[in-house]
Amino acid sequence: MSASFTKSERLCSFREIQSLMKNGESFFHYPFKVVYEKVALTQEQQRPNAIIVSVPKRNFKRAVKRNLLKRRIRESYRLNKGILTAPQGCSINILFVYVAKDIKEYSYIETRLKEAMELVLQGKTKGDKKDGAEKDS
Repeated sequence: MSASFTKSERLCSFREIQSLMKNGESFFHYPFKVVYEKVALTQEQQRPNAIIVSVPKRNFKRAVKRNLLKRRIRESYRLNKGILTAPQGCSINILFVYVAKDIKEYSYIETRLKEAMELVLQGKTKGDKKDGAEKDS
């Protein structure tokens, strides 16, 4: 797998972003809120997994800080995207929202992003418990 981050791996389509926000599964894995959707592809379609990164202006007023965080997140995804292996004929769209109030070190962001991508592969949702324990009713 190539260690580049091409245009096809960036989620840019308004329609796909709307679909992700409307139909996607979400969970919280500090410092990220992760929204993902598995998209079925037809036989002739070949598309890699696509991501979009968001850093809220509410938490970081200066664009320099927002851009720094987005660069760190994209770089850690680029180096570790091999973790995400979608089933045949399927692709995964992912939104990473950075929710921490301070700027974390690159190494911390990278380890937490790897863990979040592994949780996406497992199909984690908002209601799942961290240790996988079921609630007794």
